[in-house]
Amino acid sequence: MTMPVQQPYAVFAGSLGGTATGNWYPAQAEVSNGFITLWVGSPAGWTQYFSVPAAEVTVKSAAQRVTLVVRGQSYPILAKPRAVSRAVGYAAAGTAASILDKPVFEAGVDVGRGMNQMAAASSWNTGGGPEFITAARYSGAQVSRLGYGPLIAIGCGGGLAVVILTVIITMIAINL
Repeated sequence: MTMPVQQPYAVFAGSLGGTATGNWYPAQAEVSNGFITLWVGSPAGWTQYFSVPAAEVTVKSAAQRVTLVVRGQSYPILAKPRAVSRAVGYAAAGTAASILDKPVFEAGVDVGRGMNQMAAASSWNTGGGPEFITAARYSGAQVSRLGYGPLIAIGCGGGLAVVILTVIITMIAINL
């Protein structure tokens, strides 16, 4: 006698909202029995936003974010929304440190950025991100994931390209 195939189950816990409005609400995206369900918390309790077959959902994920796209509507869920506002603050502080030529302060800002990213990555893992992505994929959802490694590689590659272009342009300018 064969065992029936067990459907994947996973929950990703985070906050639904957007940086445009600044409003974030507790949210849980659940994969269960071939369906993806989005629950959003409010003072009145948990509300089910949708529950649709996984095949009708596109799951896009980058870093600490999962965006569920259902019937053309996007639902971005962040594992740690405060990391976004902190990142903006660190960017401003880094720019100020660079303009004011304060390398020690700039190094401190870089450490803060790194700690912020580690906290967001930790929230992604403890919130069930990897399990949710895997369960959604095996349930039939179209899934794309761009994790921290590729994002860091893109950032470092962009930085390296700027340095190389600056050296080339400087060499050309000196030789004119």
